[in-house]
Amino acid sequence: MAYVKQGIAIFLLVIVICGGPLILYSVKEEVVFAPENIVAPTLFLLEEMAGGSLGHYYVGETKRSIAEDIVPFAQNTFQLLFASTLIAVAASLLFGLFLQRFRPVRRLQKLLALTTVVPDFILIMLSVLAAISFYKWTNIRIITLSPTSDAPNEWFPIMLLAIGPTIFLWKVVSMKYVQIGGEDYIKTALAKGMGVWHVLIHHVYKNIKPTLIADLKKTIAIAVTNLFIVEYLLNVVGVTRFIFSKSAGYQFAPSVMGLLCIIVLSLLVYSLIRLILYLFERAVVYK
Repeated sequence: MAYVKQGIAIFLLVIVICGGPLILYSVKEEVVFAPENIVAPTLFLLEEMAGGSLGHYYVGETKRSIAEDIVPFAQNTFQLLFASTLIAVAASLLFGLFLQRFRPVRRLQKLLALTTVVPDFILIMLSVLAAISFYKWTNIRIITLSPTSDAPNEWFPIMLLAIGPTIFLWKVVSMKYVQIGGEDYIKTALAKGMGVWHVLIHHVYKNIKPTLIADLKKTIAIAVTNLFIVEYLLNVVGVTRFIFSKSAGYQFAPSVMGLLCIIVLSLLVYSLIRLILYLFERAVVYK
């Protein structure tokens, strides 16, 4: 019952967020607040859903069914979200925990710390410009801005989307590593002759895990925030296309479906990452 209430609350929140342009707008330099404008589109959307449809959206002047496109769009978005989050978790554990004691890794960490003052969208833009410049210099294409191009257009968006989450989670794990590394029980374990890898896996990781799990939601939130930028810039055919259309005006029903789909995909990514961490613990930590 609690999950049903949460689902209804999330749906209503999405309706309010997506209805923002209809509720609050300006006319002749005057701000108009008209919450009643959201009632009719919401009722129409509910009628469409009750009839087994998710509504329609326009690409230019072409009318398309949301139900027909949402699955392939969601697959592309899920691939981006899951792969980028997995990279962030793997890189933060590998370099922020297990390889933290090596000097080159610490130097790399200091270099990445300088990028924390730069907004993620600036880093993404600089990466795109660097890829374009690399193509001009070498004639080797690592980026394509056309969704119909035959050039690979999968790994580069994933790497771009992983930048922000990786920097954030790496910093969190590194700070926790430094804090735990100075605890007496860690020094005692090393003094008793336990191996470094044994201490890292069975002592340090177990104490870092709660922080890692707690900040996993923030990591996914950062990835979702950057998802809009990456899919828009690189013409990735994902669910954000329902929300931001380049060839049509604002559309209420597609925006609602797109945002709901992103929420569901985020929950799915979170659950899968938790499952992977569980399997890692069973295979390595508690073997």
